[in-house]
Amino acid sequence: MYIDEKLIENLKREQVNLSKKLKLKDKKTVDEIKLVAGIDTTFTNIWENPTTAISCIVVLDIEDNFKEVEVFFAEKIIDFPYIPTFLAYRELPVILEAYKKLKIKPDAFLVDGMGIIHPRKMGIAAHFGVITNQISVGVGKSKLVGEFEMPENKKFSYKPVYVDGELRGYVVRTKENANPVFVSPGNNISVESSLKLVLKCVDRYKLPEPTRRAHNYLQKYRREKIDKN
Repeated sequence: MYIDEKLIENLKREQVNLSKKLKLKDKKTVDEIKLVAGIDTTFTNIWENPTTAISCIVVLDIEDNFKEVEVFFAEKIIDFPYIPTFLAYRELPVILEAYKKLKIKPDAFLVDGMGIIHPRKMGIAAHFGVITNQISVGVGKSKLVGEFEMPENKKFSYKPVYVDGELRGYVVRTKENANPVFVSPGNNISVESSLKLVLKCVDRYKLPEPTRRAHNYLQKYRREKIDKN
């Protein structure tokens, strides 16, 4: 796959400029956050380019036994390839299409991907949070960058993640005998509150309930779409 090095350098500069707009202070306390949206994205064929991207946003009331408030999907043809540390340029266009459909305003968004645990502090959750000015938190399933110790095999155990000597988030064991997730602020929330919010959104499964529901809806939607074709 050919990658335009000039384009990559331009995108790096854009990420650095966006990172200057980050707000890593709490816009709301975790106790004030009631409606949490989970965002996940998939593709009809991840190995093709261009391909159809499908995004789902699920809004849950985390104070009412994770009651579903809204569910929206969006589809969009994407021709930007998967390049590590540039996921936002592949997934954000379709995420924003789903975001526009929301009828109510969630208090916070959990995004499947990184927040500031990123070389330029601009993972997809941070990028989304900055351009929408929303409270956002990244929940990544695998390491991108950073130094950390593995948390013990116990639910809700966690260890700090450092990038260039700076605390950027936490690696968190959300379920015993499951691989940990990487939690970091996207925007309008602190590192500590990001952790508290994600722990508050965990039920019986590895993924926080908002992103888990979005993931499950996507899998069903994608299967039905492929079967129709």
